[in-house]
Amino acid sequence: MKISIKSILGATWKVGLGLFGLGTAIIGILAAITWHEKTHGHMYWYDRTLTGNIVVESYFDNTVRVWDKESGSYTTGKLRWVSGAPRNDSLTVFCDTEGRRGYINVKTGKIAIPAQYNKAWQFSEGLGAVMGENDYIGFIDKDNNLVIDYEIPYEKGFDYVFKDGFCVVKYWDSDKYRCAVYGKEGVVLGWNYTRIDEPECGYRVVENEDGCWLYDSNFNKVLPDTYEKLAVIREKNGIYATKNHIKQLLAFDGTVIEPFVIDDTYKLKYVAKYDKYGDAEYEELHDIVVYQMGIWEGLMDSRTGRIITPPDYWTFEAITKDLVLAQLAQPRGSVVMDRHGNVLRKQ
Repeated sequence: MKISIKSILGATWKVGLGLFGLGTAIIGILAAITWHEKTHGHMYWYDRTLTGNIVVESYFDNTVRVWDKESGSYTTGKLRWVSGAPRNDSLTVFCDTEGRRGYINVKTGKIAIPAQYNKAWQFSEGLGAVMGENDYIGFIDKDNNLVIDYEIPYEKGFDYVFKDGFCVVKYWDSDKYRCAVYGKEGVVLGWNYTRIDEPECGYRVVENEDGCWLYDSNFNKVLPDTYEKLAVIREKNGIYATKNHIKQLLAFDGTVIEPFVIDDTYKLKYVAKYDKYGDAEYEELHDIVVYQMGIWEGLMDSRTGRIITPPDYWTFEAITKDLVLAQLAQPRGSVVMDRHGNVLRKQ
């Protein structure tokens, strides 16, 4: 059987063409696999552990998926993100690929409450904050039952979490923050407060436009009076309380520890004379100093510590060695007094 050179070349060309096509197909498949891996593949270095065997895997397409190492299986489909494990609960927030929020059990990796909320916050002490359709915040339990109604105004960047049985909430109202306190059964303190401190020594300072009050850790009022200013002082195991401009150190039961607390003092100087160049030469009032209590000031005898005037003034200025100018807060204006605190005239 004779095989011509022409037939051999023809067969070789067909084989070569086939191999070329096969090689091209393999290269295309490999390129597609590489592209898919780079676009959608698993980024091992961004994986993070929720708890124990539960891992959040990250992917190149900016999604994540929850993996149970013990069972060797995924517990969720692709998600946008999963929050970290909360400190005092087992449910954390996840966001699905449509932008809706739900909750995942960090111990099992399984979805506990399906994605259905526009915004949600981590569970704390058995309750989780979610945003309702009215854009207000409410709280649900682990069975997705609404426990606290959608009545809390939303404040961007604020975490709605319970701590020691209470959740302090706030929102910006025109020119100031408004604060309230919720317990697990509803409102404890309403929205007429501008400041609610974190607990210090088991006590909280609460403030509004009318003054300050002291509450214990369960939000029971400790001191019946209203104060201009309150500050818990851990190192003194007490509280600085200012009323009628007078600052005192009180024990937490209201007992007076120090009846008159001065923050600072400064000396007054007056123009004694002018030199030949017209520059003023000053001298100090050696027997009188100004004492300060917060923003208020008064005169005190520096030799004996005797209080000459109450702390009812904003500032003092020595006019001469015998006269002092004092700026009033209410009513506006000033008075001239002698070194004994006697008012000589108003201006």
